[in-house]
Amino acid sequence: MIPATAPQPVAVPSRGTTAYLLKLLAGPAVFVLLLAVPLGLSYEGRVALATFACAVVWWSTQPMPWAIASMLPFLVFPAAGVKNIGDTMQLYGQPIFFWIMGTVLMGYAIEKHGLAHRFALGFLSLPGVGGKSSRLLFTYMLMIGVMSTVVSDAAAVAMTIPIGMSIVRHLAVMGGGMRDADRANFAAFITLGTMYASVAGGTATMIGVPHNAIAMSMLERFTMRQLGFFDWMTAGVPVFVLSLLAFYAVLWMMARPQMRELPGGEQFLRAERATLGRLRPNERRVLFVFAVMIVLFTLPTFAGLALGDSHPMVRSINRALPVFVVPPAVMFLLFAIRSESGGGLLTWKDAEQQTPWNVMLLIAGALAMTDALTEFGFVEWVGGGVRSLGIQSAVLPFFAAAVVAASTNFMAGAAAAALYSSIFIPAAAEVGYNPASMAILVANVAIGMVVPWAGATSASAFTGGEVTIQQMIKIGIVATLVFAIVTSITHVLLAGLV
Repeated sequence: MIPATAPQPVAVPSRGTTAYLLKLLAGPAVFVLLLAVPLGLSYEGRVALATFACAVVWWSTQPMPWAIASMLPFLVFPAAGVKNIGDTMQLYGQPIFFWIMGTVLMGYAIEKHGLAHRFALGFLSLPGVGGKSSRLLFTYMLMIGVMSTVVSDAAAVAMTIPIGMSIVRHLAVMGGGMRDADRANFAAFITLGTMYASVAGGTATMIGVPHNAIAMSMLERFTMRQLGFFDWMTAGVPVFVLSLLAFYAVLWMMARPQMRELPGGEQFLRAERATLGRLRPNERRVLFVFAVMIVLFTLPTFAGLALGDSHPMVRSINRALPVFVVPPAVMFLLFAIRSESGGGLLTWKDAEQQTPWNVMLLIAGALAMTDALTEFGFVEWVGGGVRSLGIQSAVLPFFAAAVVAASTNFMAGAAAAALYSSIFIPAAAEVGYNPASMAILVANVAIGMVVPWAGATSASAFTGGEVTIQQMIKIGIVATLVFAIVTSITHVLLAGLV
């Protein structure tokens, strides 16, 4: 019989609980440390910086959702006497919120109604492409890159990985004597090529990756300059083309399949394309909305070229169509135009499930804290720090690209873009480098490619199951280094044109 006074077992914290507490307490620890260190900022500036640093640590370690961590100023600013709650909440009125929602939903509409699949197969079934491995693999990457200029990188990977894997399976059946090692290389090339091409494509336009909008917004806050669609493409398109070629070269050197001819490849792709038939009504309607989006983005530029920037009509167009107006207009069309099933091309259920609410609130919070930092002298303080390091304007892009590209493998791309834009954009202005070029550069390289847990893009590619983690890390390190160098050189050469 067990006595009533028998000792009860003592609850021992699990390793999971310990890890969670370490992640949770890391943010306040950084907050206290930054408040204690004499940084040369005002009291308000140190509180704003400490709050931002605490949020970045939580965004990186994720003891709670990004959206919740982004609300930290609501607790800190009023309590510390930096801003009252009304002024703090006004910091969160960010147009970027609806920019991201509109561009993401446009990409989802392209995916939902089958345009992305049709586009991919149409590209790959072009004459002369499917017969040789080198042509097929490059065309496959080019197709994904072009798609990723208007669809988020993670979505582009998710949409095209099934096509790539179907090619791998087809060749395994048709290849007969294909060696296991050759099949593994081909599959690894397809898997990593999907991810790298989507990363390259996301650099080309301001809608290629959701966090591109962070760099745009921070540039406007720090320098009062608003980037246009073609301003971004001036540097973005060359970065896209050169980085795509560089990624292909890296994969060809490190995962090249020995098989040159692909048995039945062309016939397979054409047969797949034939099953799609003609454009369906919903596809035509989505194409119409996409065309309207491009017209709205480019109309101010073309009007200025045709009539001159001082023409009254051009000024009216610029006033009515700043870039942040276009995504909400696109959403109106996507929800208002009827689909074959009787509802809109998109439904509110689509919006609930596909809108990245967590990321959107992270970005809104990051920009809110950036506004506070700007108000309290952070820009001048960073500029002085960069000048004291002696970093020249020609070196700064390489330094920034290396820091951002490396650390984005350990923190979210959106968090990295928010953090490093707040540092390197004002630093660029202080040392005489074009801040607009720096804003685009930071956004370009803020995507992790080395480890599967670096973000949705790398995770989506890895879950294809055709690349080992050792391959991904080994090739990813080389690809990241090459990407950072190519991006930096391109921006240094084109900084005067952006």
